[in-house]
Amino acid sequence: MSRSEKDTTGILSSTNASSSISNKRKKIFLSIFASFLIVSTIIGVVVGVKSSKNNSQNANIELSTAHVILKSSCESTLYPDLCYSALANSPIIKKVTSQKDVIEVSLNITIAVVQKNYFVIEKILKKKKLTKREKGALHDCLESIDETLDELHKAVEDLEFYPNKKTLKQHADDLKTLLSAAMTNPETCIDGFSHDGADNDVRQALLAGQEHIGKMCSNALAMICNMTNTDIINLEKVLGRKLKAVGSSEWPEWLSGGDRRLLQSSTITPNVVVAADGSGNFKTVAEAVAKAPEKSSKRYVIRIKSGVYRENVEVPKGKTNIMFLGDGRSKTIITGSKNVVDGSTTFNSATVGKLLLSFILI
Repeated sequence: MSRSEKDTTGILSSTNASSSISNKRKKIFLSIFASFLIVSTIIGVVVGVKSSKNNSQNANIELSTAHVILKSSCESTLYPDLCYSALANSPIIKKVTSQKDVIEVSLNITIAVVQKNYFVIEKILKKKKLTKREKGALHDCLESIDETLDELHKAVEDLEFYPNKKTLKQHADDLKTLLSAAMTNPETCIDGFSHDGADNDVRQALLAGQEHIGKMCSNALAMICNMTNTDIINLEKVLGRKLKAVGSSEWPEWLSGGDRRLLQSSTITPNVVVAADGSGNFKTVAEAVAKAPEKSSKRYVIRIKSGVYRENVEVPKGKTNIMFLGDGRSKTIITGSKNVVDGSTTFNSATVGKLLLSFILI
């Protein structure tokens, strides 16, 4: 082998050796880099799992606390299983921190249930083969449901300010009154249908939904009673005396100061006078109500003079702040002609009108 050939072989050997070393270094580097990626991935997964686990644990703790409060609140109701099942699946239940929160969720869910029933009744009304009585009873149901929604929305608004806007007694009385009224409306709706007559099929179609509303309202009322009674007892312990009982004064607490002064006045100037003999502005109470202003911000006094008024008086929701003033229970008598036997529903019967008006006539 010549010298040049030896030199060439040496150079090649050296180059191969360098290339081999370089390849080894690359392999080592790649191996280290791969190991680093694997370790980083493992650490990331562990951290992620740990973080997720912590978040899950925190969420579970919040949910567990909310469910404890929910279960405790529902125990005071007549239908605890319905109370718990209806509220436990609510998406906002984990935000519950007090019994007041539970009541608020309950009221909002009840409102949704009532609205759903409203649409069910509207759908039934679109059917062609309905009797006059069935249509009348269904319209009564829509009216009673509308009243229920008003009462529930007012209860939500009142609950929002509890217990700061009014006294505990006033808050308790107002909330109980609203829920008590809302609870009786579904029963009034169902009472408009016969138990064994031709309209019993319609009654059965509504029965489950109306009973569900009644039970939901009953549960909300029970929780309100439990909360307000407990708060009143605790306040009495702090004050060292009993709070003034409702009804212990001459006037009920819900009667405003202006109304008390109005009723105490020896002379009340009415806005209009109803007189059966024609000596007043109107001969019938219904005419006076129809002419009363819509959504009045002040009292509108309708004086009803002595006499017998054979009519069914209905006061629409838009006619607010109306006060009826009679000449006495035995002198001013209002008696309607509608009755259930003749085909009218309980909602629009004379009995309802007489009970309402005999209460407000003085």
